[in-house]
Amino acid sequence: MNRKPHKKNNLVFNMLYKRFLLVIASILIIAILFGVALFLRSQRYYSEIIYNKQVERLKFVHRDIESEIETIKRIQYGVLMDESVDNLRYLYSSSPYFLRYQMIHSMMDQMKSLKNSSRLVSDAGVYFKSIGKVIGSEEINDMEPKAWMEMEQVLFPNASTLMTYHNRLIVLEAVTNAQDNPSLDCVLIVELDKRAIEEQLKNALLTDEDMIVLTGGERQFIVASGHEGYTLPIDEAISGQHVKLADKKFDVIRSESEVLGTRLLWLYVDNSNQVLIGIGLTLLLLFIALIALIVLSGFLDSYRRVYHPLKLLLEDAFEQVRSGNFKYRIIHHEQTYFAELYDSFNEMVGQIDFLIEKDLKQQLLISHAQLKHLQAQINPHFMYNSYYLLYRMIKMRDYENSVVFCEHLGKFYEYITRDGEDEKTLAEEVAHARNYASIQSFRFKNRVSIEFAELPVRWTHTPVPRLILQPLLENAFQYVFEKVPTDTAGILSVSFRENGEELVIRVENSGDLDRSALEPIRALIEQGSKVGQTTALRNIHKRMQIYFDERAGLSISQSPLGGLCVEITIPHGESEGE
Repeated sequence: MNRKPHKKNNLVFNMLYKRFLLVIASILIIAILFGVALFLRSQRYYSEIIYNKQVERLKFVHRDIESEIETIKRIQYGVLMDESVDNLRYLYSSSPYFLRYQMIHSMMDQMKSLKNSSRLVSDAGVYFKSIGKVIGSEEINDMEPKAWMEMEQVLFPNASTLMTYHNRLIVLEAVTNAQDNPSLDCVLIVELDKRAIEEQLKNALLTDEDMIVLTGGERQFIVASGHEGYTLPIDEAISGQHVKLADKKFDVIRSESEVLGTRLLWLYVDNSNQVLIGIGLTLLLLFIALIALIVLSGFLDSYRRVYHPLKLLLEDAFEQVRSGNFKYRIIHHEQTYFAELYDSFNEMVGQIDFLIEKDLKQQLLISHAQLKHLQAQINPHFMYNSYYLLYRMIKMRDYENSVVFCEHLGKFYEYITRDGEDEKTLAEEVAHARNYASIQSFRFKNRVSIEFAELPVRWTHTPVPRLILQPLLENAFQYVFEKVPTDTAGILSVSFRENGEELVIRVENSGDLDRSALEPIRALIEQGSKVGQTTALRNIHKRMQIYFDERAGLSISQSPLGGLCVEITIPHGESEGE
């Protein structure tokens, strides 16, 4: 006998232990495969992220330079379209000295404004072929013819926005002479500050090893950020994915500007593998921590979800039931795997407790009701009244009513004495109550008017507890009509009302009931009393609730006739008794 619990515990333990090992092994294998796949995927992912970020960063720098130069071009065009340029071209030679002075200094002021318009501009100057002058922001010089010829040969055929001239980075804008003479007459040259461009390129670099190179449309070298002394193979950098400088291998990212006709080349050393190795080590540590957390949480979860619920069910709950405590319930607040099992156990124990309590209460109440009516059977006052009334009817040779009265009286005693069933159809119960009312109508012939309605057909076969209607009529005769004067005409009414899926049987009598007496009667029905009338009402009320559940029972109110009104509510459908 001592080994059985031990075997059961070993069985549960072995089952859980093997299952837990299988789950842990599966988790480990899945986690390892997931970690390897995650590392490989993260390597590609972060490489793509770094590359895309560099591409976006390079494009942003290129767009910034492009925006600055476009602004300079617009200012150049505005200066050349100003009337002061035309004045110098066409009126300078014929104007007096002071007007020439004003024209030149006005143009110098515009050059100063152009020089200060952008951080990338280092100087600005306008060349007038017609007057042979070069007007800058700080000085005025005579232009030599060979200088203009050199510009015609080197600069004018080049349509690029950004050009190099005499080791200077310039932006050029020109005005023709006239429609019939398309040759250039006025040229505005803005010199860009290479140092400012280099600093802007350096600010975009991620590491000191990187380098960004700005090249022109003819693949000429314009400006580079850092790494002075390197010989940059432009063609290799433009066409290839990699370039080698000073025994170092650089990857190349490109950005092209159709507006400027330039390219930005970002030469960088790919250190993403080192970054990914660091990320991989971090992921490995996280993976180890995750496995440890999974193992620990697995043990805790197994104890909380499996061992503790089984112990609660197999040891605590069944021990309580075995000892006869059917009020015990398993209380749980979480929807776990055992929640449905707990609910089933609680429902089972509750049903057992309900059936035991219901059977005891039903038997006690039925026995009390039968005892009550057996006492009425042998009640000398009831028997005396019945037999004395029969004696008077026979003495008066009222044989026809005597026979009817004897028939009613026989059916009455047969119903309450010979039939031991606890359940009757509603039609039988109504017939018994009608039979009782007929007996009392002989006795209270001139004192009580009885109104008894017909039961609706659909409710005739509805099962109900035995003796629920006749005691209500008996209370009315015993506690109301026997105490009123003989010359007073009373009314006893029994009616039926269908309320959806419920039937309401209304029993009411005339009288002079004080409304203040209703609440004590209701309280006595719920709590019980030794008073005969309320004892009968409580008996019927509790039996109806046991039989049907809380939907059924009695309700007390004052009747429009002035007396007490008792309503019995009977739900349609299967009862708890069935």
